[in-house]
Amino acid sequence: MYYFAYGSNMSFEQMRKRCPGNQFVGRAKLFGYKFVYDGHSSARSGAVANIIKSDKVTVWGALFEVNDECIKNLDRYEGYPTSYQRESMVVEDEQGSKYEALIYLREPREEGAPSNEYRAILLEGARDCGLPEEYINGFIRA
Repeated sequence: MYYFAYGSNMSFEQMRKRCPGNQFVGRAKLFGYKFVYDGHSSARSGAVANIIKSDKVTVWGALFEVNDECIKNLDRYEGYPTSYQRESMVVEDEQGSKYEALIYLREPREEGAPSNEYRAILLEGARDCGLPEEYINGFIRA
């Protein structure tokens, strides 16, 4: 099965710890959503990544092939089902191939600023999976 990460799980190091044996497929995009930092995580000392519906906007992220054990681990780390919900959505790679992937998201909350440490993990992950620099500058650094 496939998992689409748009936040800290884009980090290859973090995914190795959370999901040993995962396979990075490539960068991919989700249409009709935008990336935000919202809510507050005491564990992360600030707002955390989320995606919210928004016409004509695209979220870039990392597409991973994962197994059931990985999903169980991600459920725990993402606080499913109380903090984040898990949905199946279609993402697209750069060649136009479509994948049905699991994605964690939650109802929008008040937008805020992430901690510098959390932002650094997202930037590391965005570079790990080769996200476009203009996307990194425009959204991840927001």
